[in-house]
Amino acid sequence: MNQKILGCILGAAAGDAMGAATETKSARQIQETFGGRVEEFKIPPDDVLAHGRKAGQVTDAFSIPYILTEYLLKEGGKASKELGERALMEWGRTEYFAPFAGMTTRNVVNRLNQEEHMDMWSYIGHLGNKLYKGHYYALSSNGAASKAYPAGLLNGGDIEKAIQDAVELTMTSHDDPYSISGACAVAAAVSEALKENTSVYKIIKAAHYGSIQGERLARARADIWTYPGPSVTKRIEMAEEIAVQSGNREDIITELSEKIGCGPAVAETVPAALGILIVNQGNTMESIYDAVNIGDETAAAACITGAVAGAFNGADSITEGYLELLEEQNQMKLRRQAEEIERIC
Repeated sequence: MNQKILGCILGAAAGDAMGAATETKSARQIQETFGGRVEEFKIPPDDVLAHGRKAGQVTDAFSIPYILTEYLLKEGGKASKELGERALMEWGRTEYFAPFAGMTTRNVVNRLNQEEHMDMWSYIGHLGNKLYKGHYYALSSNGAASKAYPAGLLNGGDIEKAIQDAVELTMTSHDDPYSISGACAVAAAVSEALKENTSVYKIIKAAHYGSIQGERLARARADIWTYPGPSVTKRIEMAEEIAVQSGNREDIITELSEKIGCGPAVAETVPAALGILIVNQGNTMESIYDAVNIGDETAAAACITGAVAGAFNGADSITEGYLELLEEQNQMKLRRQAEEIERIC
């Protein structure tokens, strides 16, 4: 079990750090920039958000759930919206906030800290701004899903509890049914992946169930913000149909990108990440590589894919030496965190 827990954490970190160099680029631009497919940690080029950082350093996709997990461990694994807010406030004081915080997360951190002076992006995301509140892509972002794997980690095999915890933690920053649906899909997938006798089929079915149940629980709340947008569940179903077809793997990944997309919307990133898992039959590193090279929101997609595949296959499925490299480059204690999770579960 420790290998599965560590595999989830390490897979998420490796996916984020590798995807940091390809973030926002198209699949063709990735090929042109790096001279081919990216299958190792690269120094982020000057035209991506992670520019100036070293190869192997993570972004917000992993640093937020890493800090969130630390807070959950202090509370014995008990999740709450208030705990999520405290973790997010701490993250807002780190080096990751300025370059990586998206509109939704930046707005929430600024509001929690009651900052009077806001930059342009914070102002655009101010609660009450009609353009912001009515824009699906601004609200239902993949940040909700990237930080959802801890809910699955701390509830291995207990999918219902993983979903309930994911709802509470997601409400910290994303108070809409679609974000919660995507987050619960990831939490449920990780929870199922931690079981000893599971399969890619069962993991995807758990994610599908999590998306349905998460949206249902969200819409039953009085403190939820609702607005029109594409269904995460329907998009997962579309991704499944694309991923199970026969044919060249690269062509199928391209089809996922063209039909589902891998942009910042949670209804793109989560289904795309799950589709990649299906195409690669759950193989950890191949799934991470495809997420890193699919284009657009590669750090988030690879973080999600790495977390689920790592939980399924264990830490030994991840390239040797990555654990030590990621711990050193990011000054994070991934092995220690895994051991503490195992102790309280």
